[in-house]
Amino acid sequence: MGHFSAAEALKQEILSKEPEANVDVVDILDYMLPNLSRIIYGTFNFMVSKCSGIYNFFYEESAKYVQAPFKRAFIKKVDRLLNRYQPELIISTLPVCSQYISAYKGMRFCNVPLHTYITDIKAHEEWIAKNTDMYFVGSKSTKNTLISKGIPSEKIVISGIPVKPVFKEGNGSKKAADTKKVLIMGGGLGLIPSSGKLLEKLGENKSIHVTVITGKNEKLYLKLKRKYPDIEVIGYTDKVHEYMRKADIIITKSGGITTFEAINCETPLYIIKPFLSQELGNAEFIESLNIGRVLWSKNIDAADDFLSLMENEHLLCNMRDNMRRIKKHLDLRSPLIFSGLKGDNPCF
Repeated sequence: MGHFSAAEALKQEILSKEPEANVDVVDILDYMLPNLSRIIYGTFNFMVSKCSGIYNFFYEESAKYVQAPFKRAFIKKVDRLLNRYQPELIISTLPVCSQYISAYKGMRFCNVPLHTYITDIKAHEEWIAKNTDMYFVGSKSTKNTLISKGIPSEKIVISGIPVKPVFKEGNGSKKAADTKKVLIMGGGLGLIPSSGKLLEKLGENKSIHVTVITGKNEKLYLKLKRKYPDIEVIGYTDKVHEYMRKADIIITKSGGITTFEAINCETPLYIIKPFLSQELGNAEFIESLNIGRVLWSKNIDAADDFLSLMENEHLLCNMRDNMRRIKKHLDLRSPLIFSGLKGDNPCF
């Protein structure tokens, strides 16, 4: 869902600057494997939520085998795809898409530019594809990683990770209030970290208003509604930007999209024990730029640690200031593919 969200964000931004452009978003797996895509996504969801250790193992091992499988079998499908849309530019926000289009370009001697937007700070090898013309990345550390893997510097733009324009609206300033607003989000799968004891303690605190967004996880939505009557529980919503902007702090997973949505809303992050490989890199990024706190240890009580942070308004203010500085640089280097911006972003 994060990759799809990034694609939609780019579509909206392109159309805001180039209203006459024709922009289509295609789910490459659904297009290539219409009968298997649900099984693939279902397996991924199960691995992430139930077997994260196995998922991390395969994620790290996949770095050794980054070429697109069955590429000859799929070349006719890509032919039909490109004949249908007649693109002047192909943008990828998913590693497998970059691999397939790159392979196609090499086999068909196709010269349509391929631009890849890496949606995490950690640049896994699966993002790197031979016939990619430009890479757009979230930070200088990501750029340095790509350079160390042989990608020329001039092919890399530090743009931030794409977020929808609604997250960029407003100045993110918070009004002082007696009640602090805490937003808890579990990403597309509604995975709330350390939710039991944490929600119980936060729900008991009358100086805090807690909102939990469970996404499309209906089972979790019903469970939290029943168990925590003092907490506002929201299911799927297209108003996430409004909840983010109103919140004083966000408890969430360290996804790349979420991190940059929070940066644009100037709302500090609290990350509890990140465990997926790609999210570890995002968490290190959050910590290194002091735009949130990461709880790495399993031996520290998350609720007590979080409440101590909530009382430290000076630290929260510093985090918001850091986000504001990052956002200012991102505003100066729009991730629009038409911009042609190059060079390092000193903020990263």
